[in-house]
Amino acid sequence: MAGPNYALELIARMNQMVEAELIDEDGTDNVFETDQVITDTPTLYITLDDPKCKRFLLEEVTWMMNPTAVETYQLVLFEEANADNVISLSKIVFDSGALLVDSQAYMSAMGQGKLPRIVDLTIPGRLYYMLLWTGAPGDTPGYVKVRGRKMG
Repeated sequence: MAGPNYALELIARMNQMVEAELIDEDGTDNVFETDQVITDTPTLYITLDDPKCKRFLLEEVTWMMNPTAVETYQLVLFEEANADNVISLSKIVFDSGALLVDSQAYMSAMGQGKLPRIVDLTIPGRLYYMLLWTGAPGDTPGYVKVRGRKMG
């Protein structure tokens, strides 16, 4: 049963931000070069600033890739890594769309169609991602940043 301060506690939790960023300044960390197919099991992940966060409202994604080779790409974020194609596809929480270009900064924010989105992580603090490249990108400087609000 909820106490007298339940509503205030819920509002306070909703106002707590959760963020994560993955940055490779010169491409030598090799965090963005792995090319995966959408039916592959996601193997790469970004760690949230609150490693215990399991549920949040994804409100903003910003990213940029600068491949050595002139390749286009697609960024996809998942709630979990799952080997079953149907389940894995159902766990997509963000899809940038295909054929994104070299060195262009992108942003998707609340109210732009794809966001906000409720994210229920299977492993707390771990947001999986994959990049689908049109070819081998070579060393790829870049970044992915996410922001949202905790939901519990």
